[in-house]
Amino acid sequence: MLPTLDGGYLVIGLAGANNGDVVGYHGGPSDVWILKLDPLGELQWARVYGGPGNDRAYDAAPTSDGGYIVAGATTSNSGDVHGNHGNFDAWILKLDLNGYLEWQKCYGGSNTDAASAIVVNDDGGYTFSGSTRSTNGDVSGNHGSSDYWVVRLDPAGSIIWQTCLGGTGTDESTGIVKSDDSGYLITGSSGSSDGDISHPLGMDDIWVVKVSANGGLVWERSLGGAGEDIGYAVCCTADGRVTVSGVSSWSEGALACNHGGFDGYIGMLGPGGELIQQQPCLGGSLSDMLLSIAPTPDGGYISAGWTESNNGDITFNHGMSDGWLVRTDSTGNMLWELALGGSLSDGFYTVLRTADGGYVVAGGSSSSDGDLTQNRGGSDLWVVKLGPDPAGIEEVVSKDAFSLAPNPARDVVELRMERLPEGPLHIDLLADDGKHLATLLEKSAAPAPLELRFSVAHLPAGVYAVQLRAGGHSWVQRLVKR
Repeated sequence: MLPTLDGGYLVIGLAGANNGDVVGYHGGPSDVWILKLDPLGELQWARVYGGPGNDRAYDAAPTSDGGYIVAGATTSNSGDVHGNHGNFDAWILKLDLNGYLEWQKCYGGSNTDAASAIVVNDDGGYTFSGSTRSTNGDVSGNHGSSDYWVVRLDPAGSIIWQTCLGGTGTDESTGIVKSDDSGYLITGSSGSSDGDISHPLGMDDIWVVKVSANGGLVWERSLGGAGEDIGYAVCCTADGRVTVSGVSSWSEGALACNHGGFDGYIGMLGPGGELIQQQPCLGGSLSDMLLSIAPTPDGGYISAGWTESNNGDITFNHGMSDGWLVRTDSTGNMLWELALGGSLSDGFYTVLRTADGGYVVAGGSSSSDGDLTQNRGGSDLWVVKLGPDPAGIEEVVSKDAFSLAPNPARDVVELRMERLPEGPLHIDLLADDGKHLATLLEKSAAPAPLELRFSVAHLPAGVYAVQLRAGGHSWVQRLVKR
């Protein structure tokens, strides 16, 4: 899920039906399903793409022309899919503003390949990460079994470079973000103890890698313990921290988890890959997972996933599994958690912060009771809008603290504050995922009223945030670049 220029949301996933909100299903195991929601969550349009095989979408990003780039995998080679190399291919779709297909391309070899996450580069091209078991076609350098596969594309979708990372075991990437130096930070899991993995820890480790803009391995780090650990999402904060969310079955050592099953995991690294903090034990006696993470203006995080537990850190569970939200401080300590769902299986896969300081989460639900108002049959797409953090958390989101004009903007934006908060002022421009883009102002004091002009002409079209920090508080306002 990602925010759109009009304040709504684009949600991507899969569909396996041809009724209700789904029109144009191709008849295979699943099709890629793209939905546009307005700011209140009402469906504006939906598109279905695929063929007679298994077609899936895992990630999307806004493009500079107002459209979208979508990453996934496909076994089809007809319908909307052309150029499959065999088995599963990584599948990239370029859509226009209204979700119509502009182009699609398959990438891979004769074995199983997939694109699990994608980012847009400054040159208008794209880089996706995923996994590959191939040793031919578009793939070279596979270390054995499954490798992380990182591929950089030009704006038309042609390959600029590709690289395989891993060892002779099973290594699979799930998340990618851009770093400040135009490189990439990638997470997933590694079952290897050789090749590019320098310090394996157990059966399967969370594996974080830094890749340069040219595809070279800058550093790598294994996280977890002797059991099975999987990283699902990675994010960067303004101070350079690299934070990973996932699951851990760690059961030994000083940070041992004794809740049972899988527990939610949050690990933090410094800009050079050095370990800062691990919090591998969030959950209860059954399985609990954190599949998405986003930074918050106070230096903390919001994470989303699902939980089967009804004890430990979980205060209430509605049934088989619930969607689960965890809000933590800058060191990973829990500030609050919330389970939402009904009597059947429900879960969240992604979370976004919203302009009002709240959150929107998306996932799947099989329930029709509890927090759910209806179910169309089987598992439905489920989107939930939540309000801001409870009182007591040091974060203030206000549209009245300062004004931005024009908004939306194309070139120059003027920020104005009539009243200045006490203490040193820090004003930053952030990407919609919380990544620091620029420091707009940093002063110990300033006269009131404050007027500040800055240019956004160089930025791609999309949604950004302007953050004011002063006196231990934070004010955030959304800025739309056309």
